[in-house]
Amino acid sequence: MADESLSAAAPRIFHGWWIVAVSFFAQFLALGCSVATYGLFIPVLTDEFGASFMTANLGLSILGVMMALAGAVIGPILDRHSIRAIMVVGALVSAGAFVLMSYADELWQLGVLFGLGVAVGGAMFGPLAANTVVAKWFERYRGRAVGIASMGAPAGGLLLSPLVGALIGSYGWRETLLVFAALHVFLIPLLWMTIRNRPEDLNLNADGAHGPAPAQVAVGKTWATAEVLRSVNFWVLALAFGAVGAIAGAFNANVIPYARDLGIGLVEASLFISAIGGMAILGTVLFGTLADRMSIRSLLWCSFALQAVAFLMLRSVVPGYAMLMTTVLIFGLAAGGLMPLMAAAIGRGFGAISFGRVMGFIGPVTVPFAFIGPPLTGWIRQTTDSYLLAFDVFVGVLVVASIIIVGLKLPRAEEAT
Repeated sequence: MADESLSAAAPRIFHGWWIVAVSFFAQFLALGCSVATYGLFIPVLTDEFGASFMTANLGLSILGVMMALAGAVIGPILDRHSIRAIMVVGALVSAGAFVLMSYADELWQLGVLFGLGVAVGGAMFGPLAANTVVAKWFERYRGRAVGIASMGAPAGGLLLSPLVGALIGSYGWRETLLVFAALHVFLIPLLWMTIRNRPEDLNLNADGAHGPAPAQVAVGKTWATAEVLRSVNFWVLALAFGAVGAIAGAFNANVIPYARDLGIGLVEASLFISAIGGMAILGTVLFGTLADRMSIRSLLWCSFALQAVAFLMLRSVVPGYAMLMTTVLIFGLAAGGLMPLMAAAIGRGFGAISFGRVMGFIGPVTVPFAFIGPPLTGWIRQTTDSYLLAFDVFVGVLVVASIIIVGLKLPRAEEAT
């Protein structure tokens, strides 16, 4: 079907919002079926495959590393070629990997399929691609649009965690992975019907603005690779988000083992992942909307401070169920703002034209953080029989990230548009 046929009549709903909706679902699956629910599979890895806590956490590190490295290649491609085609292929790759994982009988097989197939597939259709296409369709409302699309990832934690917990308990982890594969196959026709690179492809304006549609000429500066790598803003964002992102991944992966250390059962513990997801949904909308009109640096400080408060609460006393749920809610709200704030910062500092390139290049810088965070947390638990030292490390990293953010220099929202 030709793209021109979709623009024969002015749509009642701006097509960009349909792209936001499908991008929401893409991130729901890309991170909901991997990062958000990973902790539910740790007991499988430790009990059935005999993995240590550190080894069990290593899978999440491999995922983060491979997604980051793949993003450095995919990001520039997203700025030049069909985002729709890239996302469709990525969903197919992930679906195939989950099917093969369901037949694995060795730990290394799971590691290879998860760390390569799921990671590369997720990089092709997940947050990098989804937020890139959304950023290209919006200017004035970019923070809000990316925030809504980014709600997909925490929504995956909110909705999939209890479902996955129930499926593993009732049917087994292999059957659960087949459900993951089926969901990815369902996504493919939605991507094909909806995703287009930019509003000009459908004879539309960014944000759904009225008036004659612009010629298909990119507006704004195109950043060369060398220029991106020389930019102070690039390194500030990469280092700060790499460090804080590692904390988010490590805590998500270990909150269920931590709850089990406190004597909380698996079914009840799965609600913590749901709680993180639920509050992160609110955080993505709140921080994403505020990013369109406020200082992104101030919003980042707010997010970092709230996360530090949550870990200090866990560090101060041995929490019961109610207190652990409270800290999880605070953490979820704060961590939920990270993705829309990063997207808003990239859009404001580098523009939509080079969004995919910049976001993709940030990935490799975050590799050491993504690799170290979860297994280091598991190692601390394994060697000290406690997560307390890990919480101290988390707070220290958040303090350092807050200092790094001082160097972030972005134009005001009205100047960027």
